[in-house]
Amino acid sequence: MGVNVFENGIGYLTKCLSLYNSGTGYFVMYLFAVLYILIKGERREKEIFLPGTAVLLVTVFNPVVPLILDKIFDVNNEYYRLFWIAPVVIIVPYVITVIVCEMPKGRARSLVAFLLALALLFGGNFVYAKGFDLAENIYKIPDELIEISEMIHEDSPNEYSKAYFEYEYNMEIRQYDPKMLLTVDREDYLYAMNYSYTDEMISDEERPVNRILALLVRNQRVEEEAFVDSLEKTGTEYIVLTAGHPQIPFIRRAGLYEIGRIGTKIIFKYDLSDPSVFELVDYSNVEHRFSYRRLK
Repeated sequence: MGVNVFENGIGYLTKCLSLYNSGTGYFVMYLFAVLYILIKGERREKEIFLPGTAVLLVTVFNPVVPLILDKIFDVNNEYYRLFWIAPVVIIVPYVITVIVCEMPKGRARSLVAFLLALALLFGGNFVYAKGFDLAENIYKIPDELIEISEMIHEDSPNEYSKAYFEYEYNMEIRQYDPKMLLTVDREDYLYAMNYSYTDEMISDEERPVNRILALLVRNQRVEEEAFVDSLEKTGTEYIVLTAGHPQIPFIRRAGLYEIGRIGTKIIFKYDLSDPSVFELVDYSNVEHRFSYRRLK
């Protein structure tokens, strides 16, 4: 997301709202909708909408809450997701519908409906403001990534291959190819996108992935021997990088070699000294605690 509690402090909430709502227009309409229900709403409407709104104003929309939660739970990235479940998008159109229906039929109703529709239209960004991108395939991912996946599996003698991808492809490949094991998980990648690594973190033997991310995401200095050791410990055989990546000379010196190029990407391979074969756990013969027979 590019916004964190540590840097923005009490302004973190405002930044999040601005990003989520593409400005604060829709959130202002939400506040007006709540005020409308509070003043003119029927008893049932108040019972449905106001308790939830009160909880949201005390928790999710309270600028102090992110600061407290982040100190206890480190919820910088997860906090932003709370906006997705907040019932803001329900209340606003509901109140607009009520207002329009309460107007007498005729020009007055049409004018009010038109003005409120404009408010909704300009309260956010048009979904296709940056154009409409036609999907390249039924998987809704670049064809390039599918070809990269096929190349790696053709090269690897194992059914499951472990690889490092740059951020966007790392997020997309896990949705497409379940047999592609990823060196970096989502949380580690999000950290690397926002923060640098200290010398202590880079030298942490229990976190070899830190050295890989420090080098390939943050472009921090990492010794070749330490980087190779990280590949061994994480079992990483493949690294996929954009052709212009600044660390390509480094990984060539570290002993990785190119097995192919597809589009803008180069696929490098590292020969592990002791490769391990990943196997799925077979649960087919496990006796389940609950069964259909017991429920009958």
